[in-house]
Amino acid sequence: MALSIDKISFSTKRKELDVKSYAESLKIYLESADEALQLKKDIPIFIDTNILLKYYSISFVSRKTLLDFLKKYKKRIYITSQVQKEFIKNREDIIERFFTETLEKLEGNFKDEIKNKAQSYVERNKILFEDFPLFEKKINSLTEDILKAQEELEKEITAVKSRYSDTKFKDEFLSLTLEMNLLDNLTIEDINFLKTEFDSLKKTIDISKIKNEISKPQNAFPGMMDIKEKPENPYGDYLIFHEILKFSKDKNCDTIFLTYDTSKGDWLKENKEPHNHYIQICYVVTKKTLFFFDAERFFNKHLKRHLNSLVSKIEYNSSNFKKEFILDFINLEQIIKTISDFLIIDDVDKSSLLRLVRILAERNYINEATHTELKFLINYRNTLIHKSSKQSDLLNETDPAEVLIRLNLMLDEMNSLYRLL
Repeated sequence: MALSIDKISFSTKRKELDVKSYAESLKIYLESADEALQLKKDIPIFIDTNILLKYYSISFVSRKTLLDFLKKYKKRIYITSQVQKEFIKNREDIIERFFTETLEKLEGNFKDEIKNKAQSYVERNKILFEDFPLFEKKINSLTEDILKAQEELEKEITAVKSRYSDTKFKDEFLSLTLEMNLLDNLTIEDINFLKTEFDSLKKTIDISKIKNEISKPQNAFPGMMDIKEKPENPYGDYLIFHEILKFSKDKNCDTIFLTYDTSKGDWLKENKEPHNHYIQICYVVTKKTLFFFDAERFFNKHLKRHLNSLVSKIEYNSSNFKKEFILDFINLEQIIKTISDFLIIDDVDKSSLLRLVRILAERNYINEATHTELKFLINYRNTLIHKSSKQSDLLNETDPAEVLIRLNLMLDEMNSLYRLL
């Protein structure tokens, strides 16, 4: 007989939590989490939609790394029905935006920031150059090199577009998902029950103070922040949670859930640790453990690489941009310090980031262009955090989406350096 979802649902079982299940579930989680994170046992791995979509928003080098990992573990990877639906809904949009927001912008930025400015400089000063013949010769040579570089860039971009233009239809990654384990739909009755239960949970919180509500002990539930962010259809995460829960119960096994969706706070807390009552509910239902892992940390560990998206979000309000920038910058800072430690640079923990990148440049581990870009990002971070009226020009002059792309490019470059060491 099929298991009825109403007997094991989040809201139903939350009412049954007690000290015994609390102590037992957390003890088992603590003892087993490291082994689960290292993938030592054949625990089924459930991946969130954002991991599937991440593939289409990262550099092609990073795609190969992620693809190889997923190929290796494809027999252990499970995709819930809800994740499948969300993936299909958003996949083509991410593919299109990768080309418009990265490749086309790369070409446009070269023209605006390098070629046009160089030509403008030459035009403004050509009379003065008559008094500086050696410099005039060098600047003319440089201008010619810039034009050649533009031609080469345009050729490479055209080649990349041609090579990947049919990604929507000929896609190794999409084919790979068919070799993973695809779960069937929940029944219509189960879905309707869970949506009704979710709506009941929604009535117990103050939506205007939802961040505070999520942070209250034992108060969060999957999809809680989507009440505010996706009010027209906030049920997705709640359905995913119950698909995994039902699978664990049916198969009598532990499970792992990987997600990049950590900033909302309703899958993982702000410190990227799991909500203890989620663990407890899973344990009460299954006597097994559901391990919640932040995909960023997980892939950093297993791939020694930050999989940074080059596709911006559709829009940025100031608070979301600041949070996303700072989180990505922390990753950049971490990899720079790791490299500096490996190269035995003195006093890494006490040194400013500016000092570390200066030493990397002096030792020729990074070129001058990278050094300049890193200095820009460090100064941008400092200005963003300690903004004053005198410093606001730097923020006002630079598009937030562009800053995130530049930050992600530097993360990729530092990761490449790290792997070469």
